[in-house]
Amino acid sequence: MFTFRRYSISVTDFFCEIDIHKRSILCYAFIMNTDKLIATGLTAMQAQAYALLIERGQTSPPQAATALHISRTNAYKLLDKLVDLKLAIKEESGKKLAYSANNPIALTNVTAQFRAEAVAREEAASGVMQELLDRYYQHASKPTVTVVTGRKEVAQLYRKQLALRENISFIHTRADVPMMGFDTMHEIRVEPSRHGNKRQAIMGAPANGRVNQANHSRSNLEITWMQKDLYTAPVEWSATKSSLLIVLYGAEPHAILIVDPIVAGAFLQLWSLLSSLLKPGETHQQLST
Repeated sequence: MFTFRRYSISVTDFFCEIDIHKRSILCYAFIMNTDKLIATGLTAMQAQAYALLIERGQTSPPQAATALHISRTNAYKLLDKLVDLKLAIKEESGKKLAYSANNPIALTNVTAQFRAEAVAREEAASGVMQELLDRYYQHASKPTVTVVTGRKEVAQLYRKQLALRENISFIHTRADVPMMGFDTMHEIRVEPSRHGNKRQAIMGAPANGRVNQANHSRSNLEITWMQKDLYTAPVEWSATKSSLLIVLYGAEPHAILIVDPIVAGAFLQLWSLLSSLLKPGETHQQLST
């Protein structure tokens, strides 16, 4: 006579297994949405396996293999990986092997580990980026052009240029903060200094006529000042050795990123010419001292 374990709750997945020795069919329900677990950095299978341990409390590799529809070999590997991540506890009793869920607080250690790995990968990519770009442009003649619309997308394009880890020369527009928000633009503005990169800006004079030289110095910013009404267009031009970013602040922000050393070099020459013409001006002389 077979017995059934029933659930009256709403489920997202459902499976049954036969226990021959107890002559019963045991049916289990997954009630946990694993999407949020995956968002922490776990793979889909790791998330499902951890959810299984949480639901059951304890399981063996053969039981996990049945529940997750994978081979027993993969079940062993998967559960051992959870042990490595401190999300599961491995228990051996004679020939029997079982795994139980560790306290979910262990997820904080997992996310910290993933964060450290991500930072290390980012630093590694930054370290090799310039060499790769130099070698790439020895053979490539076609510019890479990216066009985006929207605040989030424009912010990401700013960050894409910053990821090149090159010094930046830009012509500033006062339309940036009203459209993008102070916090976003502050993050974008100070990011280069965290990696030792310098910024050179052509900016309109502040309305109050006061300049915080200490802040500019800390963020590696050198400014060429001009009269505030000389440039009023809602467009920012930002160039590095290999890229030119053009941001238009209209009804919504739009941006174009051109990655090409020839185009970027041409704009840098124009920037230097404009800066040299503005530096002797009265506005720059007053605000730079």
